[in-house]
Amino acid sequence: MAEGMQAWWLPGLPADCVTRGATLRFGQGADLVLRVPALTTTELTTVLNTITAARDAYLADLPVLEIVARLDKAVGLWSDPSFPQRQQAEALLPSITGYSPTMIREGLTALLRGLGRESLLQCLTAEFGDPACLDTFRPLRGTGMLSRAFGPRLAVHVFSGNVPGLPVWSLVCGMLVKAANLGKAASGEPLLPALFAASLAEVDADLARCLAVTYWPGGAADLEEVAFARADAVIAYGSDAALAAVRGRVPGTTRFIAYGHRLSFGAIGREALTHEGAHDVAARAAADVAAFDQQGCVSPHLVYVEEGGPVSPRDLAAALARALEDLERRLPRGRIPLGASAAIQNVRDVAELSGAEVWVSPGGTAWTVIYEVDATFTPSCLNRTVRVKPVADLTELPPLLAPIAPYLQTAGVAVPEHRLPTLAAALGRLGVSRLCPLGQMAFPAFAWHHDGRGNLIDLVRFTDIEPPTQTHP
Repeated sequence: MAEGMQAWWLPGLPADCVTRGATLRFGQGADLVLRVPALTTTELTTVLNTITAARDAYLADLPVLEIVARLDKAVGLWSDPSFPQRQQAEALLPSITGYSPTMIREGLTALLRGLGRESLLQCLTAEFGDPACLDTFRPLRGTGMLSRAFGPRLAVHVFSGNVPGLPVWSLVCGMLVKAANLGKAASGEPLLPALFAASLAEVDADLARCLAVTYWPGGAADLEEVAFARADAVIAYGSDAALAAVRGRVPGTTRFIAYGHRLSFGAIGREALTHEGAHDVAARAAADVAAFDQQGCVSPHLVYVEEGGPVSPRDLAAALARALEDLERRLPRGRIPLGASAAIQNVRDVAELSGAEVWVSPGGTAWTVIYEVDATFTPSCLNRTVRVKPVADLTELPPLLAPIAPYLQTAGVAVPEHRLPTLAAALGRLGVSRLCPLGQMAFPAFAWHHDGRGNLIDLVRFTDIEPPTQTHP
């Protein structure tokens, strides 16, 4: 099955330089083999020279709306189920990532939906007001000044492999601000960003020449020294330890943007717990838990449920268990290591010994729901293992979440509209950067402020032209 398939995109490097590369093996029998380069520093320098020169000659002066149009066309290719790169991704990513084929197929569809023209324009407008400031000097509203945004000449992205699609999202951000982009793929998923780069070449070969995707082992100091020394911005994803290691190798004058470990949760108000609506609420919570098997930073570790509604928090937990069982038939959990299964079993055993009520998937560890009255935030061992905890009122959440405030990210909520501003303000002060309806946690809008920051504006610097004043010194 596609043994020896290429997993890189390296403009400017002759094919014979990469045919001597290494291999990565995937699947239960390690029968899927991907070829990856074993680059030398000289070869990496050649690639960096190629993509930055291409950026200077083409991308730097390409109007941003033209970039959007080309990206939208590439995304349109992926929207066709018969598109070869789409078929390769659907066929191979289950073996590479362990996710089920259905999860990969639905995840790719959601990713593409968020990268279309309207989404990109929304993000550009939200962050810059006038996206044309990436092309030329534009009036800076209310100041009398003219201002222009300049993206990095070279952005280096260091990816993690937990959620397919995130590397594509990151590279798109870099292209929108007219950077040459080098993506350092993760060993856990090196294929999708390379496939996307190849598809971009079908739309605009000159634009694709501004982009490189490759793999090297983590901590390869010689290669990272070359890449980071040339970069104007380094964007890194991963654990806190991995990010600290990368940060230590990035020059102090280089912009470093880190996306590290985060924790998310659900919050359900009593008004949503009607006898008619509780099933839908449970189904939406189950969808958030099941998406990418709870591996994303946006995945809920637990769900807080407010007491006082027609359906009790305990009954909501039971409904969530039924919803996860229904979802397992349509969207089965992927393959996980034996150690992860053992961790789930241990969590179940400890919960039962503590007096919690536990619902489990028949005959395995596909899903687990734990109902316990202790409202302390307890991180999940993931892989569709979720706690449900009752609270008298959602106003109790800030002190419960305060111990993990630096790690908070997304809250999936089911509360009436009139309560949302108060809840959002309290959680926002604590550090939550995103609230969304329950059931939408897994797939943020492209325009969201990732970890509370701009996706594009953090990558650029501005040059301002001030008008003459009436008086002179």
